[in-house]
Amino acid sequence: MLATTRRSSRVIPRVHGFAGSVRYASTVTDSYTQKVDKARYDCIAQLSKADPSSLFMSKFYPEYLRDAFIAFKSFNLELSKVSFGFQPGATNKSREFNNLKFQFWLQQLNKCTQLDESTASTIFLDINEPCTILLADLVLKKLSFSPDMLVQMVHSHQHFYAQNSSTGFSNLDEMCSFGEGTHSQVNYLMQSVLLSPQLTGFSDVGIDLLQLPTTGTNELRHNLTDVSAHLGQATAIGSFLVGLQYFAQKKQTLMLPTDTLTKYRLPEEVCLRYLQGTHNEIGDVASTKELVKNVVFEVATLANDHIISARTKLETAKEQIRRLASENGRNDLLKAAGKRQFPDCFFLPYLAGLPTVLYLERLEKADFDVLHPKLLAKEWRLGFRAWNAERTRCI
Repeated sequence: MLATTRRSSRVIPRVHGFAGSVRYASTVTDSYTQKVDKARYDCIAQLSKADPSSLFMSKFYPEYLRDAFIAFKSFNLELSKVSFGFQPGATNKSREFNNLKFQFWLQQLNKCTQLDESTASTIFLDINEPCTILLADLVLKKLSFSPDMLVQMVHSHQHFYAQNSSTGFSNLDEMCSFGEGTHSQVNYLMQSVLLSPQLTGFSDVGIDLLQLPTTGTNELRHNLTDVSAHLGQATAIGSFLVGLQYFAQKKQTLMLPTDTLTKYRLPEEVCLRYLQGTHNEIGDVASTKELVKNVVFEVATLANDHIISARTKLETAKEQIRRLASENGRNDLLKAAGKRQFPDCFFLPYLAGLPTVLYLERLEKADFDVLHPKLLAKEWRLGFRAWNAERTRCI
């Protein structure tokens, strides 16, 4: 519980098993609860505007685990505001100020890592950003996740700001590297949280499978992690394709790999003008459009390759689970795993890749024309596809 010097604050929420669900030890409304509730409200409001797909996906998590997903997504969004918030022709002083913002987030994370029942009464007062308040609440609940992954997210955004924000990417590997350091980290964090030992009735099956006395469990761990890695990299590539016109018009920056532009002999300036809509400054608009589509096709193909790799690894993981359970005489775990013999604690983080899957499908139907009006329409299929993916354990 919180230190006795602050009796007005509630007992730190503890997670207990209860008929396959989770309850909190205290439901008393006080300053701590109000602060967390306000932070949750603010994060949800922010996601509803900037990332509604993620907010929708949070509904597939049990209510007691949604805060974790919302916190990690909101934290990544806050970092994006800094790394994507550059202005054309920004002065060195302006860039130094933005770097201080990254340091601020590192300081907030450091305070979160210092939290425990003896220090919460003092340190928690200095944590005032909505996403870090939720992160602090996760720490106090003793849910399993590594703060190093959050630090990696900060460093990845800072690297993007320093190296790519004004000049774009040199190659596709740089795009994938950014995805690995940001979106993949979110997936890893959720995987870790969902396997917290105290989530009795939820994480038990996953933990038991990974602790079977056989070398095959290491391969299973690697495959589960690889799925998250591939989906995170695909998500990053997809997000930059979605934002091509925004970066071109608002930031005067081309977020397509330089080496791919060179391959198709498409000058960066011409591509930038095309995405900005200043067609009067382009000689042959039709030819430029086809060249842009070719470049987009190659970038989208890499994203799709990561999706395919994720699906392949997922199917391999399913087979490994069945084999491990059979070899160890633990077929009861397969029954307990539920749908398709693949537990929620393994699968739920993978749903985060669905919006990218749907966008790539729409982009293909639009013949890889990123300026096609239909790509601006709301994705009405997300609800059904997410439900079906959760039901069939496929992405």
